Amino acid sequence: MNNNIGKRDILIFPRFKNLEIIQQIRKKYDRLADLVDPHITLVFPFSDSISDDELINKLCVLLKNYVPFAITFREISLSDDNYIFLNCINGSNELLKLHDEIYKNIIPNHLNTSIKYTPHITLGQAESIDDLKDFDYEFSTIVDEISIELIGEDEESIIIKNIKLGGY
Repeated sequence: MNNNIGKRDILIFPRFKNLEIIQQIRKKYDRLADLVDPHITLVFPFSDSISDDELINKLCVLLKNYVPFAITFREISLSDDNYIFLNCINGSNELLKLHDEIYKNIIPNHLNTSIKYTPHITLGQAESIDDLKDFDYEFSTIVDEISIELIGEDEESIIIKNIKLGGY
């Protein structure tokens, strides 16, 4: 395992049947669309001396307490800083709990309490989402694994490890 101190994050890569709809929007609005697949960020990019092995081990212990759960995303919103969000309408509580427990139990020094965590999938950035006003899609799947990602030099996604929930 790589034990460098580059930026890592912890993500969920949802396996929606209609994922190509999300990717079409991202290709238009997100400069990272070709570098990282659509994802839900549980832990935002951080630099820490914790080794990959230790991070994997701690996350494995934590995730043994979780069973796979359903998520559904629907409706688009624009954040105050012009990010386009696909909003979570089912499964938010489980995502919030995972987010909180990972920060609390694994990387407590990296929690930014000034930002409220709202589960979403970032679709990109724009001044307006008027051209998306007819967006009427729903995306559902089962979350059964979490990914630890290393952010490459060119902002590409390098998966360090995928970890199953509850040992499933």
